[in-house]
Amino acid sequence: MSKINYPDKNKYDFKEPNYVNGIPFPRLPTDLAEAPVPLKEEYLMRSMDYLDTPEASPIFEKQADIVMERGYKGILDVGCRHGPINEILNIRGYTDYQYFGFDTSPQPIEYANEMWETFENIKYKVASWWDEIPVDFDVDCIIWSGVLLYEPEKHFMIFNDLQKYYNCRGAIIQEPMMLQRDECWREGLKLNTIEDQLHMYDCFKVDHHFIDVPVFSGKRIILDVRL
Repeated sequence: MSKINYPDKNKYDFKEPNYVNGIPFPRLPTDLAEAPVPLKEEYLMRSMDYLDTPEASPIFEKQADIVMERGYKGILDVGCRHGPINEILNIRGYTDYQYFGFDTSPQPIEYANEMWETFENIKYKVASWWDEIPVDFDVDCIIWSGVLLYEPEKHFMIFNDLQKYYNCRGAIIQEPMMLQRDECWREGLKLNTIEDQLHMYDCFKVDHHFIDVPVFSGKRIILDVRL
């Protein structure tokens, strides 16, 4: 039986999670008093480690709930980072599926490949959604977890194109909400969000789920989409 190989955190220069007034926060530059939160296509594991804290786990637990409830067996994870949903599914005993995750950041993909190196059903690659990414299984669910906001003008086109390319009729979309709790935000920052555009996806069959967890921008909306 395959076993998860948890990589040496020293190899990836992990730090202790950054807490601000008891809330897990990213390590934002101090000169961002009046600016959007930076979006980077290449980042280190520790750059988003606030999402790996126990406080943030309900975001990914809900995504795992949807995978299991729908019985998805072929998962493509867009901008996956290290693919935290796999650990949740593994712990729950949901292992009969194929998974391919890709991200533009090399370090999270290296970490993930090391973590899941003995699992033949789980693969990761450094890539972008603009690349042709061949998978050797039928994709029945594409996970878009906090990535569509990177293209606020083109997100719906990108979504449709990739869903059609893989002939995939299931999707999970997760995005931050516009209104955040004061303790989960920092005054002056501009939130990157497409929440006010998510009504575009209501042309499909959609169930809406709302998550409010005590982390930076912890109010999230999760769409369970069936095309």
